Amino acid sequence: MSINLDYGFQEGLQTLGPGANAFGSVGSFGNLLTSELYGEFGELTRRGLVFTATVAAAAAVPVNTTLTNAPCLWNPASSGKICIPLRVSLSLGAIGTPILNGFTISYLTNTGDNIGTGAPVVTFTAIAPVCTLLGKGITPKTKFAGAVVTYTTQPAKLLDLGFGHHLEGSAASGQLYSQFHHDFKGSVIMPPGTLIAFGSTIATSTTYWTTFTFAEIPAPGVL
Repeated sequence: MSINLDYGFQEGLQTLGPGANAFGSVGSFGNLLTSELYGEFGELTRRGLVFTATVAAAAAVPVNTTLTNAPCLWNPASSGKICIPLRVSLSLGAIGTPILNGFTISYLTNTGDNIGTGAPVVTFTAIAPVCTLLGKGITPKTKFAGAVVTYTTQPAKLLDLGFGHHLEGSAASGQLYSQFHHDFKGSVIMPPGTLIAFGSTIATSTTYWTTFTFAEIPAPGVL
């Protein structure tokens, strides 16, 4: 049976310039080609829309029932951007008191732009995120703080991340430890004037290196 490819499809891969019109690509048997050429976030990265932000030093993760949740991603109200968290990852810094804990994401809305007493965000020690299209010097509107974030209103819990640490003994004991990450897979979108913060279910003195990876795209008039 022959297949008519005159209805918006072209056999084989295509090379396109910016803004070019294109057909869908199909194989020689009429099968739709859906290759991830650069990997999952490659196209966003190629366009300079992906950023990574990591803490300046390994630190304990505050318990999520306080006014000091951090690390934090904040999309200010006047950013004109949509922030899309892609991944949060942790590596162990130093083992503190052995404890069984879990990790969460909390959120706050109507955050405005300003920092100070009476504002939704009272203190915020910013660390500049880095564009993963390296060398281009692209600066996002989304802000990141690795620690020292306080709020007028406690952020509400949004997600249990489904992992935590059960630490026993010391770093010299030869025990294995886990490196953790959570892929958001589009499950959280941050319009202007919102923030998310990382937290622990139980206070712990164990320290972690924590990194957020996120994308930032222009905000449409209506989500």
